[in-house]
Amino acid sequence: MTTTADRYRRFAREAAGRSAVYARWARDLADDPDAMALIDTLPLACRQPVLILTAARFTGLSPTGDARAWLEGEWDAVEAVARTRATQTNDPRRSSALVAALDGIREPIALLEVGASIGLGLLVDRYRHRFWRDGTLVSAVEPVDDDPDTLDLDCELAAGVPAPRHRPDIVWRAGLERRPLTLGVADDERWLRTLMWPEERDRARQLDAAMRLAHAHPPRIVAGDAVDGLRAAVAEMPDDVVRVIWSPAVLVYLAPEARARFGELAREYADVWVSLDGRRVLPEVAERAGETLPGDDGDFLLSRNGHPLAVVSPHGERIDRWAAGDAG
Repeated sequence: MTTTADRYRRFAREAAGRSAVYARWARDLADDPDAMALIDTLPLACRQPVLILTAARFTGLSPTGDARAWLEGEWDAVEAVARTRATQTNDPRRSSALVAALDGIREPIALLEVGASIGLGLLVDRYRHRFWRDGTLVSAVEPVDDDPDTLDLDCELAAGVPAPRHRPDIVWRAGLERRPLTLGVADDERWLRTLMWPEERDRARQLDAAMRLAHAHPPRIVAGDAVDGLRAAVAEMPDDVVRVIWSPAVLVYLAPEARARFGELAREYADVWVSLDGRRVLPEVAERAGETLPGDDGDFLLSRNGHPLAVVSPHGERIDRWAAGDAG
């Protein structure tokens, strides 16, 4: 049986190359029985390391501070944040994978993002997507407006991965989110910024640029569950367009039966369902990928209508492999 301490030790190993601060905090907490006892009073979904560490930073823990001492002294504040917030990173870089998945669609699109957080992924056509191969720019998908303050998103393509060249023509957009964040609400915006790991300054600058675009072009976010709220959200989409449902790195937070139900509904309601998930999140996609895109369980798969398209880095800055032939 995996304990909370086991989860934190595994997270420390996985985080070591990305954040020395988070790796140290996770190890320290895992080795402290009192800290583990506090975290174990939370519902299972609220115990995840990123949520607890972000909650600690949100309540004032400095990157140079002691996580164990902070949880002991400020547990009531940390607990309140962990019970009411979620890990809604909303990384705009994932929208480069969406551009790749939609490259063959020339018709106007209605875009519904599930798990939209504050809505930065809905601004996919307002970013400049630059696709690189071996240090050479092979394609640039320009934003819909010539905005000098647009965000440039770079995506590295491995050999054999086609370079996207077409900007999706989005004529309607909305996000579905169980716990929406609201532009202009200081604590919501601060939470989103705190979700950036301490050393990730480039990601923080990208987030700030995307937030400025969002303030200029506020996306609409609807409160609702990914499964129970999907029908009502789709009902608002216009009929004379290609209906696209986009679910980036959100289905892992659903129970397996809810994931399966979501997939059924997405295929029923949408013309195109694009998802980005860990390899084992959607068993049907994983099974098909075993033939077209074999790899490790740690891979993230970009899929369209349940068919694997590509192996993509978790945050969308690389497309490592592309499935040959018709991917649905």
